[in-house]
Amino acid sequence: MIYLTGDCHGDFGRFAKRERMRLPYFLQPEDYVIVCGDLGLLWAKDKTFAYDLKWLLALPFKLLWVQGNHENYAMIAEYPLEWWNGGKVRHIARDKIILLERGQVFTIEGNRFFTFGGASSHDIQGGILDRDSPTYDKEKKRAIRSGLPYRVRNVSWWEQELPTQAELQEGRDNLEKVGYLVDYVITHCMAGSMQDQLFDSAVWEHDDSTCEKDVLNQYFDELEEKLQYQCWFCGHYHVNHWLDEKHRILYKDIVRLDDFR
Repeated sequence: MIYLTGDCHGDFGRFAKRERMRLPYFLQPEDYVIVCGDLGLLWAKDKTFAYDLKWLLALPFKLLWVQGNHENYAMIAEYPLEWWNGGKVRHIARDKIILLERGQVFTIEGNRFFTFGGASSHDIQGGILDRDSPTYDKEKKRAIRSGLPYRVRNVSWWEQELPTQAELQEGRDNLEKVGYLVDYVITHCMAGSMQDQLFDSAVWEHDDSTCEKDVLNQYFDELEEKLQYQCWFCGHYHVNHWLDEKHRILYKDIVRLDDFR
């Protein structure tokens, strides 16, 4: 069986046995849980990472994920690219915790998935600071005084959160090979048109002024014109919501893929 959930940000409490027992189904060793970005496991090489990795390895299912915007892309790059089920992956833990790379088409349990992680960080109103800048200390104090959220380049923010043109084209090329026909799409953010629909809905209670459309939202708009699929799943927006009959936004819910056939 395949299940899906949204952002974890390093908080894996939803996978604890007590929480799993609340689900209407029983997760087993052969099952997959796909996290739609911002897993938060790879953030820093510290005791927390070592503990979380050991804890996740003991779970009775396999964990798959796509990149979010809050990921340490430098750590991710240390894991080699490999081939798995038709596309490029990085095995964080062999056959147990697997990153599904951008622009790939995978066949998992007879289902064809298109995956494309990444998104823009919107919690940067206080700026993106550079530790190598001679004015770093001054800029950090100013950011703290402002009370606005800020990030530090290559410490808590990485420019790789958005894809390169080569990654975008690789996605197009892989979709061409399958005639732009897949069963499911797994991303972190979603098309700009869908994002606008979310911001206009009653479920959205946040400030959308910082959520300007980026190259990835525009790319997904392009794909929406060509791609045929049953359902598109994403995270990023911290709500659990059916946007329409083909777009499901996930946060802390764990849902079963078979329920969307």
